[in-house]
Amino acid sequence: MGGLALTLGCSSSTATPTPQTAPIPDDGTVRFDATDGVGLRGRHFGEGDVAVVMAHMAPADQESWAVFAETLAAEGYSVFTFNFRGYPPSDGEKETPRIDADLEGALRYLEGRGASQFFLVGASMGGTAAVKVAAGRPVLGVVAISAPLEFQGLRALESDALLTVPSLFIAAEDDRTAQQSAAALFEATAQPRLLEIYAGGEHGTDLVYGRYGDLVQTRILGFLARYSP
Repeated sequence: MGGLALTLGCSSSTATPTPQTAPIPDDGTVRFDATDGVGLRGRHFGEGDVAVVMAHMAPADQESWAVFAETLAAEGYSVFTFNFRGYPPSDGEKETPRIDADLEGALRYLEGRGASQFFLVGASMGGTAAVKVAAGRPVLGVVAISAPLEFQGLRALESDALLTVPSLFIAAEDDRTAQQSAAALFEATAQPRLLEIYAGGEHGTDLVYGRYGDLVQTRILGFLARYSP
């Protein structure tokens, strides 16, 4: 089988709060809170009207996104990565069923800085969290790479849920569980939706940087460009 095995297309006191104005440090690193108050650490890359929020896989952390985040920033996106709870220097314990609160906290933090248009990009458990958050709030689109339907108590979608935002699901052919989950998420998503299965067994961000990394990155960039305002 070739590199790409399958592609399916398918002014008053009540005014809006003033965005936060504290400058971002030169290295881009910041502190913010999850929606349940756990202190987290994140990093800004680039500037742009559209924000891409990237959620990492386990046992990796936000550094797994750094190279691709720089690529996205060079394309004009405002990119934000962060460490989930329990992944230092973020606080807390590793509570996988609650990491959607971390991702939602990242969005609220960015909204506080004036951002309003988001894409969510997640790898493995980060993809599961991205789908769950995207099902509950308006975003421009979601990219889920090797995202399980369920991971350590975190469920991407409830049994009767339908994902209604533009979505791109990516997995490798020999990563059977991820492939099956990608297909199931594709079926539980309204148009527009895309499913791409690549040869081999690479998982999560390994797909982004591996044998077909250039193609995977091009597909993601194309998806973001297509659904950006």
